[in-house]
Amino acid sequence: MEIDIKNLTKRYGSKVVLDNVSFKHNGKGIIGYLGPNGAGKTTTFKILTGLLRPTSGSVYVNGFDVTKNLKSALLNMGTVIESPEPDRMQTVIEALRMSAEFRGLSKKESNRQIEKYQKLLDLPPQNSRIGRLSKGQRQRVSLAAALLSEPPILILDEPTSGLDPAERAKFKKLVLSLKKDRLILISSHVIQEIKEVCDSIIFINNGKILKEDTVRNLQKKYKGLEKAYLKIVGE
Repeated sequence: MEIDIKNLTKRYGSKVVLDNVSFKHNGKGIIGYLGPNGAGKTTTFKILTGLLRPTSGSVYVNGFDVTKNLKSALLNMGTVIESPEPDRMQTVIEALRMSAEFRGLSKKESNRQIEKYQKLLDLPPQNSRIGRLSKGQRQRVSLAAALLSEPPILILDEPTSGLDPAERAKFKKLVLSLKKDRLILISSHVIQEIKEVCDSIIFINNGKILKEDTVRNLQKKYKGLEKAYLKIVGE
């Protein structure tokens, strides 16, 4: 289980969104990608999952070059990205079956996994139209789709956005159980959320990596993760 990003840069004309970003993590656990809105988190994740092409640099997932061997890279990871969401005209079951088919699950395995995550994530009724669901419900459907094939790597971009407190608690419990045998990269701008689930943190702002360290070291050095954030990222 490995994510390896080297000298990743993304420009739109003269605007630099990612500026020579590099980090590498392998093995199980949860890595937090922490920074304010507009820091470059979603752009990084969209390049990681093939939704955007980098201006320069390289991205490898379990040894597969995302820009050259995207399908193999995607089969090694489950993703929940800010956009695109599932087709709003699809039903929940249609969206989940399409994801399962892409990942090569048999019909029997697909049905078993859908039933599993229907209960685990308390998904809305399977015949519900995606477009009629709340944001939190759509987020849970996206998360279920990402987990159906039990991928070794999860890429989660603001995964609790739109969830109510009870749903956030369920997500926390789930993600802590998942990290036992997965590598999870999770972005957020909510410090408390990151503190509760992550083993280490990458701080990013203005498209640049500012610091990487374990949560334990950051808590010890800065007397709290909130103080660490203010010192490293700023107000």
